Amino acid sequence: MSIFRRFTVKDLIIITSIAALGIAIKPIINPVTKLISTPLGIPGGSITGGLYMLWLVLAVVIVDKPFTGTLYGLLQSILVLLIGMAGKMGAFSLVAYTAPGIVADLLFWLLPYKDKLITHLFLCGCANLTGSLISSAIFFQMPTVMIVFNTCMAFSSGILGGYLGFGIYQSLKAARIIQ
Repeated sequence: MSIFRRFTVKDLIIITSIAALGIAIKPIINPVTKLISTPLGIPGGSITGGLYMLWLVLAVVIVDKPFTGTLYGLLQSILVLLIGMAGKMGAFSLVAYTAPGIVADLLFWLLPYKDKLITHLFLCGCANLTGSLISSAIFFQMPTVMIVFNTCMAFSSGILGGYLGFGIYQSLKAARIIQ
């Protein structure tokens, strides 16, 4: 685990706190999501996943170290399993939560502007698209048309989440909570 030795205690506290925030908002958002997603027959995560992924992107941008997203996703998946919020996915949550973190890590290191709005939009959109694609195609085994529809909705939701996340990021910087 030498990969994770580069994280300071402060980094780990930030990652853990943000992961906990991401989990804490789910019970608030899920009932509203089900009102929309259930009649349409689509997973709720493709609609509101951007609101969950904004926390992942915040962790990646604030900590600014390789494997932050992967660690965040792994940590969040373990927490969801431990507190019983995995729902129908069960142990598959390990994949569904960690994969968006891996994608966010890879894309973050390819993008030249780390603290710009476009970075937040793109990371959040792609992370949510990844989670939706994995759950729709592998877990729910939806038809191709529904998978395409879900991923388009997920990317759009991710863009909205990225915009909100960027606002939070800017507020934290303005308040000098982060640098």
